[in-house]
Amino acid sequence: MKEKMKDNRVSQILVALLAVVLGVLCIASPSAAANIMVRIIGIVILIVGIVMIVTKLGDETLRIPAIILGAIIAAIGIFIFTHPGQTISLIFIVFGVLMIADAISEITASMAIKAATGAWLPSFILAMISLIFGIICVLAPHFIPDLSFVVIGIMLVYDGVTSIYSAIKANRAEKGVVDSHIVDEKDI
Repeated sequence: MKEKMKDNRVSQILVALLAVVLGVLCIASPSAAANIMVRIIGIVILIVGIVMIVTKLGDETLRIPAIILGAIIAAIGIFIFTHPGQTISLIFIVFGVLMIADAISEITASMAIKAATGAWLPSFILAMISLIFGIICVLAPHFIPDLSFVVIGIMLVYDGVTSIYSAIKANRAEKGVVDSHIVDEKDI
């Protein structure tokens, strides 16, 4: 169990470091970051559509509907790639949803810290701030389009730093807990 938690923490720190790097890119050059991210998303969606088409060519069951769906997905990928300006607000919403998901994970980690050491409030507050950033990102992409990627960059850096902080605190809390299993309250 401890080994699985340690592996999860290592992957959490790696994702957090990637978030910080992407955040710095978004802050330093928001237009370039927006253009790169939108085009990458367009290429990925195009590839998904092409793979759907190719894999269904030899399939006899539901071949035509799957090929049509693959073609629609590929067309969406082409549209996103060729019209990055029109899809930036969509990326803003996607980042907001990811921030919300990460904040929920950090809230859960803060509860684990609370159970282990009781010093959970800083992690919980940081997670709540991430949650608020995510909600703002989802609800207000059209209100700040010029600053959207700078805001995303700030949020990514903030989220990466707080995720690293939470992982370090959880690791320290785990080291202070003896590996045991309480079956009944009377066992205490």
